[in-house]
Amino acid sequence: MNYVLKAPLKTFIFLFGILSQNLFSQLNLKVDDSQIDRSGKNFTQSYAPVLAGATPAVVSVTTQQFVKRILPGEGNPIEEFLRRYYGYPRLYQPRIEEVPVPAGIGSGVIVTPDGYTITNAHVITANQNTGDLVEEVLVKVSDKEEYKASIVGYDRSTDVAVLKIDAERPLPFVTLANSEKLEVGDVVFAVGNPLGVGKTVTMGIISATMKSELGVLGPPEAGAYENFIQTDASINPGNSGGALLDAKGRLIGINTAIISQTRSSIGIGLAIPINMARKVLTDLVEGGALRRGFLGVDLDETELNGGALINKVIPGSAASRAGLRGGDLILSVGDKEVNSVNQTRIAISQTAPGTKLPLKISRSGVSMTVFVTLGLMGENGNNILPGVNLEVLNNRNRKKFGIPADTLGVLVIESTGAQDNFKEGVLIVEINGAQVRSLEDVKNNLQRGFNRFYVWYLGKYRFVSYRIP
Repeated sequence: MNYVLKAPLKTFIFLFGILSQNLFSQLNLKVDDSQIDRSGKNFTQSYAPVLAGATPAVVSVTTQQFVKRILPGEGNPIEEFLRRYYGYPRLYQPRIEEVPVPAGIGSGVIVTPDGYTITNAHVITANQNTGDLVEEVLVKVSDKEEYKASIVGYDRSTDVAVLKIDAERPLPFVTLANSEKLEVGDVVFAVGNPLGVGKTVTMGIISATMKSELGVLGPPEAGAYENFIQTDASINPGNSGGALLDAKGRLIGINTAIISQTRSSIGIGLAIPINMARKVLTDLVEGGALRRGFLGVDLDETELNGGALINKVIPGSAASRAGLRGGDLILSVGDKEVNSVNQTRIAISQTAPGTKLPLKISRSGVSMTVFVTLGLMGENGNNILPGVNLEVLNNRNRKKFGIPADTLGVLVIESTGAQDNFKEGVLIVEINGAQVRSLEDVKNNLQRGFNRFYVWYLGKYRFVSYRIP
């Protein structure tokens, strides 16, 4: 079975949450939390009025890279003859110009009248090996209206990116629904720019919800958060970042991938729930960085019907402060019942740090409620290296990872990304040729663009690179 990301970019998703710098502002979102009519009494023969109000907010996203090309100098044949045979100097030197080259085509959805737009992180990624962003993003709102868009930020662990269009007029935008109220069988519409043919609408139903552990965004242990809406509405390459709308024309998801052996739609499309995308959008625009709740436990699946088993509790974490123990079975997070490790991770990550959250657990067969004040994902590492939780060396973590006494550096204890370079237990020894011994050293020696790291891992040293936009 193949998992195909729907942008023509041949790129997989790197799950490092590297954020671009942006000015914080307040979002002007329109949200409709009401249920759709599932009575079956109000049959409609056309959804044209609903789609006419929503589809203008769905845009085409074209990305470009700039490459340097050497162009010959201008001149005439006589001058070339004199230069070649009589040694006359060259009057017209070759010139170097930067030429835009198309990198990919995708889709996006405008969600505010001042131009904030949601798309997929993989749509704006130019290089699958380095995770480099594209150099230019063009957004086509209509046949006669195209803008350069800036990248506000992105999160590879959910495959959500946020763009900003600066227009002189209020732009069409879509109303957001509550994706937690979706049910299998609800009518949906996929809107986007498939295969570059222009804005296209296809219709289907919700085939499943809470689809996870498909490996589309990478393994959960690498920090991926998969909680897809599955639909049979036709989705094809180029639909990435486009809208999944309900029967009211509200945005319920961001189309992101298809499961196919042919790279074309066979009726298994996946969309990111809008509640998850909205959390990333709000964090990036209003806070300037992702802010995920952090419990501080290592979870395992259980053979019992439902729940997630706590394997170990991280010392000093929110879970430790709340008195959670290894062997506890988490049954619900807040008002959400959880039936797997993935559902537990999603519920925690979508809750703001600092929230006092009731957890229903089972301890030795006895049910009880424990209140936990969530920490911030990456707080131990002060979020210095985006997507990576760092810790200074001490006797405890030296022993845990077998780090020799004469080896110095700053330790990776957790990563929200899938890059092998920064697995748990990687010791950062140098950054850009400078030794690092503290979190402050890491902060002082990082720079925008490519950074050269000298790291120790499992008894071996090597150089790795990491780009900060």
